[in-house]
Amino acid sequence: MPHPRPQPDAASPPSGGIDGASLLRLFSGGAAALRQQAAALNAINVFPVPDGDTGTNMSLTMRASVDEAERAADRTLAGVARAATHGALMGAKGNSGVILSQIIAGFVAPDGDDELDGLALAAALDRGRDAAYRVVSQPREGTILSVITAASAAAAHAAQRSDVEAVLAAAADEARAAVARTPEQMPLLKEAGVVDAGAQGLYVLLDAMLRVLRGEEIAPLAGDLGSIDPAWLEATERAHGEGHASGFCTEFVIEGEALDAGAIRERLLRMGESVLVVGGGALVRVHVHTEAPGDALAYARTLGAVSHEKADDMEAQFQALAARRHDAAPPVRAGGLAIVAVGAGDGVEALLRSIGAAAVVRGGQTMNPSAGDILAAIDATGADDVIVLPDNKNVILAAEQAAQASSARVHVVPSRSVPQGIAALIAANPEAGIEENMAAMTEAIAAVRTGEVTHAARATTIHGLSVAQGQPIGLIDGDLCVAEASIADAVRACVARMLDGGASLVTLYAGEGEDAAGADALADALRAEFGVDVEVAEGGQPHYPYLIGVE
Repeated sequence: MPHPRPQPDAASPPSGGIDGASLLRLFSGGAAALRQQAAALNAINVFPVPDGDTGTNMSLTMRASVDEAERAADRTLAGVARAATHGALMGAKGNSGVILSQIIAGFVAPDGDDELDGLALAAALDRGRDAAYRVVSQPREGTILSVITAASAAAAHAAQRSDVEAVLAAAADEARAAVARTPEQMPLLKEAGVVDAGAQGLYVLLDAMLRVLRGEEIAPLAGDLGSIDPAWLEATERAHGEGHASGFCTEFVIEGEALDAGAIRERLLRMGESVLVVGGGALVRVHVHTEAPGDALAYARTLGAVSHEKADDMEAQFQALAARRHDAAPPVRAGGLAIVAVGAGDGVEALLRSIGAAAVVRGGQTMNPSAGDILAAIDATGADDVIVLPDNKNVILAAEQAAQASSARVHVVPSRSVPQGIAALIAANPEAGIEENMAAMTEAIAAVRTGEVTHAARATTIHGLSVAQGQPIGLIDGDLCVAEASIADAVRACVARMLDGGASLVTLYAGEGEDAAGADALADALRAEFGVDVEVAEGGQPHYPYLIGVE
C-alpha cells in the first residue's frame, strides 16, 4: 500500500510559479538528461541479461511526451500538461516507461490553473504518485515507486513554507536519498551491488528539472559511455527527420580489433538507409534503417562482439503516431474477436500468426513496444473484442495502458513469455465467447514454464550464483538459476530444473543464428536423458540462443 504523505498547509502560499512554457522547458531538460544517461541506467539493471533497457525505455517515454507537448497548439499550462501526458501514455515503453507516464499525468491539474505554485507542484507529484501505484498490481519497495513516494512527501512538506524552487529541490534531494536506500529495501539489488535503475531514472528527471528551473547546466553523465561520441543521439535524430519511414531502425555497438568505420559504412549502405557509423579501432556504434536487421547484425558479428542492439519497427511507430493525431479518423469496427500478440524474431512472428494472432507487434526483449504501438495494432484489427498477449513481463503494463486508450473492448491476458503466448493462442477458440476464451487462455499460460538461455551481459552475483561476463546463463520463469560452460549445458540444466515435478512436452525455440542441426542434436540429447517429448521451432529471436517452454 502507498505510504501516507504530509499534506501541504494551504494557509502559507509560496511565491513564483511554473506556466506552460516553463513546464515544457522543465520536461525537455528531463528528457535530455534521461537521453544522456540511458546507457548508464541500462548498465545497472539487476539481471545480467542483454535486455537491460530501463534507461532506454524511460528516455523514449519522456521524449515522446516532450515531442507531443512541442506540437501542441495550446501552450497554456493545462494544454502543455495534457499534451505531454498523452504523448507519454502512448509512447510509454516497458514497465518503467508506463510508471513514468503516470507520474507525468499528475501534472494535469483538475482546477485548470495558469501556473503551478509550490502547493500545486507538490499536489502534481502526489497525483502522479497515486496514479503510478494504481497501475502496478504488486508494488515493491526499493523501486521507482519508493522514490516517487519519498519525493512527493518531501515536496508536500516543503510546500508548507516555500516556493516552487524549494519544493522541487526538496523532491530531488529526497529522491537522491531514496535511490541510495533501494539496495537496503531490495536484497537482490544489494547482492548485485547496484541501485534500482528506474529509481535512479526518476532522480535524474527531477534533478534535471530543478537545474533547468535554476538556469543551470544539466548534471554530467552518471556512467561511462566509453568512446561513443556524445553527438550520436543528435545525429540519429537528424537521420530520422520528419518523414514517414518503413523498415527497422537498427542500432548496435561493435567491439573488436582494427574496426574500419568507412568499410562498415559502405557495407551497411548496401543493406539500408540513414547509415551512421561512429568510432573506429576497438569500438564503433552503428545506426541503420533496414528491412533486414538480422542481416546487419549477422554482418556485425563477423567483426567482433555486438552489444546494445535494438531494432524498432518504424512502420508501426508511424501508424501509432498517425492513430494519435487529433484529426485521425476512428477505426472501423467489423465485429468479432481478434488476438494481438507481441514477439521478436521472424520465426516467432510467423508461428504466432499461424496459430491465430491477427496482428503481431514486433518487440519483446531489448525492444519493448510502446503503448501506442500496441494500440495501433489493436485498432488495425477492426474487431470489437481484442485480446492482447504481451508475451513479456515488461510489456504487460504498456498493453494495459493501450487497452484503456482503445475504443474496442480490449482484454489483456498477462502472458510473460513467448512460450506462454503460444500456449494461450493454441487454447483460444474463435467461435467461443470472450469470457470463455479469457479463462482458457489464462489457464493455458499458468501451465507453462519458461526458460531463457543467453550470455551474461556483465559479471554479477544473484541469489548466491556468480556469473562472469559472457558466460552462458539460464533464467527460469524470470529468475537467474543457471550458469554453465556452454549454451547447450545451460539448456540442459534449465530443462532438468523445469522438469522437476513432471511434464509432458519440452519445446526449444532456436534463436537468431542458431544452427538447425545443432538444435536437433540438442533435442535428441534431451529426449535420451529425460525421456520426454522435445520439439524444435525456429524462433529467430535476438539475444537468446534458446527459449524453452515446458508444459
